[in-house]
Amino acid sequence: MRTLLLFSSSALLLSACTVGPDYTPPRFDGASSWFSSERAEATVDDTQAVRLDWWNALEDPMLSSLIDKAAAHNLDIKIAEANIREARALRRAEKSGYFPNVNASGISRREGLSENAGVPAGQGAGIPLNRDFYDTGFDASWEIDVFGGVQRSVEAADARLGASIENRRDIILTALAETARNYTELRGTQRRMAITKKNIGLQQKTVEIVCQRYDVGDANEFELQRAKAQLEITQAALPNLNADLRASAYRVSVLTGQEPQALLEDLLESKPLPAPPDVVPVGLRSDILRRRPDVRLAERQLAAEVADIGVAESKLFPSFFLTGDIAQQALSFSDLFTSASTAFALGPLIQWPIFRAGEIRAQIASEEAQADASTYAYEKAVLTALEDAETALVRYGEELETRKRLAKAVASNARAVQLAKQRYERGEDNILSVVDAERELAQVEDGLVHSETRVITNLISLYKALGGGWEKFERDKEQ
Repeated sequence: MRTLLLFSSSALLLSACTVGPDYTPPRFDGASSWFSSERAEATVDDTQAVRLDWWNALEDPMLSSLIDKAAAHNLDIKIAEANIREARALRRAEKSGYFPNVNASGISRREGLSENAGVPAGQGAGIPLNRDFYDTGFDASWEIDVFGGVQRSVEAADARLGASIENRRDIILTALAETARNYTELRGTQRRMAITKKNIGLQQKTVEIVCQRYDVGDANEFELQRAKAQLEITQAALPNLNADLRASAYRVSVLTGQEPQALLEDLLESKPLPAPPDVVPVGLRSDILRRRPDVRLAERQLAAEVADIGVAESKLFPSFFLTGDIAQQALSFSDLFTSASTAFALGPLIQWPIFRAGEIRAQIASEEAQADASTYAYEKAVLTALEDAETALVRYGEELETRKRLAKAVASNARAVQLAKQRYERGEDNILSVVDAERELAQVEDGLVHSETRVITNLISLYKALGGGWEKFERDKEQ
């Protein structure tokens, strides 16, 4: 008993010796202001915090409904939630190392002694040649976490649980942005189809005019074929636009956890493009590092790798166990539960790896290298986040200017078509001027719709780069 008390006291005195480096979250001392173009700065407000329900700023009820469905039913999000449950179970498994292991056992067997090996000695001791043996009881062992190996394992498990939660948040953000982007592209495709059909109608009227003039000899065949060719070119754009429209509808359905055709009827109903807000609140540049899930994920992975170094280092030192067992043993079942059948053992155990041919130190070096790699991965995540935000900001601001200039070009080209038709009808010009004007009008109108769509998709990219939105669908409060 004195030995046991001495062992326990020594173990408790050493229990504060947690090996391995203590983790300190990295700091990034970067600029807090944005470095965008003047046009981009005119469209954003860095004095207001980012709007977390940014999809509602687009004022499209169907989009808001689809966002809710994606957050609730997207299968990538459900996979991430299952990974969180796994990480929580693994953390519980690591925490079990703080407690003793207790096992129950029982055995009943028939024994026969060898006549050549056991009978002479057994006969002298009064042991029968054949006998029954019964043994039941409990055994326990408790490893005292003297050097903090279990503590570091729990720290690593906690960090990996945090990484799983951040991964889910990142997937939520991606699913929301992808749903909004595909929905916007679908509405943009509908707008392009409408404009294409309008231009087909205009060009059909041109062909009819040329046919009438050709019939009376006021136009030649070259002019007629040129007008027909331009009409065919414009009509040729419709099949691919229809394919793009359906592909976007299929994608939105799958993003919301449904079969591709599930939303087809609702989405094929023509509706306008979402409208961007007048001013976009973006907050401080440095805020995105605290908000973006991918940066937070990289930080948690780094914390886990640092804790793993301590787990590896703890294997260099001895392990201390308290062991014991109590059992009931008898040769007759009727005697098994009497006090005379009780047997017990209690005592300390020490295990210390003396020679492992460098295996443990190699494992430590491996964990240190992984921690270094995670440090660089975190730094890369920070730089990538800043790059994404700056790029999205400048693309959004510059695209607004592109849209404005294309809108002016559409108005000018529409007027040019009118003038070209008037000149052709008066005989002041040939059909080539009309065909060229109509072709340029179709191109610039299509370009305007492209730009209007890009304004919204660039805005969605900006919101995604800023990292907000997952908070509205947060379910993982428990840590």
